[in-house]
Amino acid sequence: MAKLQIFLQDGTQISHDLTDKKTTVGRVADNILQIEDGSVSSRHAEIVEEADAYHLHDTGSTNGTFLNGEQVTDAVLSHADEIRFGMVECVFHGEEEVPDQPLPESTAVTAEVARISARPPEFVCSSPIPKIVRKRDPAAISLYAAAVVGILAIAGATALILKMVPP
Repeated sequence: MAKLQIFLQDGTQISHDLTDKKTTVGRVADNILQIEDGSVSSRHAEIVEEADAYHLHDTGSTNGTFLNGEQVTDAVLSHADEIRFGMVECVFHGEEEVPDQPLPESTAVTAEVARISARPPEFVCSSPIPKIVRKRDPAAISLYAAAVVGILAIAGATALILKMVPP
């Protein structure tokens, strides 16, 4: 998107995107781009987008419209052109033209299947989330073993009792 960078007399800078097909420039409020400076006419100029190009038209201003140091009434704008409305300096930023360059020649790339896969010896995990490591608790293991022995003892006792009872 093209834009106009305006350098005001007091040292401030304004950037205005040229979104409309026709942007009017002048001192009064009914312009799309209002520049409140005594050297800018009420309806100073227009920037019009026509056929993928931006055209600068002076609309009969008192102090003139200048493009790259020369007074113009109609001109086609290029990227980085310097415009002056009265005493107010501006720079037009259009679509920067990129010179045609040939594509680089393609080269054949061959891929090989990996024969081994291993973590490099100097590998260090940099994750902020700590890895959960489950430690074996000897007391819990002995408790589970005692529970299994108890269940087997109850099952064996139940089997003996059932064999003793006559049918």
